[in-house]
Amino acid sequence: MIFAFICDSYFQKKVSSVLVNGEVPNHKITTLTADEFLEAGKLPEGISGVIIERSTWQKNFSMFRYFGLLPQLEQQTLAFVANSPDTELKGRGTMKGKDFIISNNINAEEASTQLTRLLELPPPAFTHHKSRAIA
Repeated sequence: MIFAFICDSYFQKKVSSVLVNGEVPNHKITTLTADEFLEAGKLPEGISGVIIERSTWQKNFSMFRYFGLLPQLEQQTLAFVANSPDTELKGRGTMKGKDFIISNNINAEEASTQLTRLLELPPPAFTHHKSRAIA
């Protein structure tokens, strides 16, 4: 299966190289930065799920919402890469404890197992409200 891994260059040093370099057995990972996602306005074709690094999500959540890209992310199976499963994620308060969290220091075999498990989960029935324009 093919996953989009959204992680800004600055934060890639905090994440396991198996995710950044796409070295996960049985899965293909396409890495893109938040800026590339915002510029393209869409996810790459054929994506089975999306993985987002926590700090990248925190930094870019408002931009994703402003440009209407959150529905694309929410329609996919979504996972976050973070140090701990208790992490606070912007815009995900009602999903606390339900989000799929992958460890920053995961190895190739664990990553393959986690991504296979992720594919078995349905996308959460969660939508973000559109931001209101201030007149």
